[in-house]
Amino acid sequence: MSDAAASMKYGKCFSLGFKAAFEYRINFLFTVAGAVSPVVIQTVLWIALYGQDPAATLFGFTFAQMVAYTVIGQLVNRLVRTGFEYELNNDIKSGTLDRYLVKPVGYFGYRLFSFLGDKLVQSLLMALLLAAGVIALVCTLGFSITPAAVVLFIISLAAAFTLNFLLFWCVGLAGFWLTEIGFMFEASRIVIITLAGGIFPISVFGARAERILALLPFRFTIQFPTELLCGRIPSQEIAPAFGIAAIWIVVLTALSQFLWRRGLRRFAAVGS
Repeated sequence: MSDAAASMKYGKCFSLGFKAAFEYRINFLFTVAGAVSPVVIQTVLWIALYGQDPAATLFGFTFAQMVAYTVIGQLVNRLVRTGFEYELNNDIKSGTLDRYLVKPVGYFGYRLFSFLGDKLVQSLLMALLLAAGVIALVCTLGFSITPAAVVLFIISLAAAFTLNFLLFWCVGLAGFWLTEIGFMFEASRIVIITLAGGIFPISVFGARAERILALLPFRFTIQFPTELLCGRIPSQEIAPAFGIAAIWIVVLTALSQFLWRRGLRRFAAVGS
């Protein structure tokens, strides 16, 4: 297959995902509600915990820093959120996966570009909400960001998208061995979001746990981009952190290929 032909085929996959996002307009309302309501709830919680002393610190964060982390972290969580794993599981469970195996487009590429097309619409909405959130933080809490932080944030988001996709691709491939794994997706999502700092900063787990979690891939899907935009990561630690994220991308890519090959053997042996 030529590069031009491959580009056209995957471009079509991207287009299908983009159109599908517009077909379910009610998802926009749920996306907005799902992004805003946790921010409101957690902000009220932090107001109660910090009390009347905004200069106090909890887990290394002042009140202003914690609210900024909450707003940005929740929106980043929504930005990188997946959903394709249900379709992957359905294709395996129903046997319709065999239809894709004979097509000239790789199934991984098909799901990836469909996911990107679908996420483009949501990402534009989340970007607007994020911009509104940052403006509100600047006006109310004196929050400030630098152009360099914005650039690093955008780069880290690309890594976060990639890592989160690979994580849930590996989880979805469990469908080759397990018949009912719908519950597993949400359980995995809760665990991953928690370990990624999507509910609270991972510093709440203690210094030792924080050092361990900082080396795992989960942190790079939510907390790392959030702290980059908040300017909480020292400049000398940024490059090594990106290096760790790159290593995890390579490791998870290799793991996903291994699970895919083993899963296809099982799929072919059992039959669709």
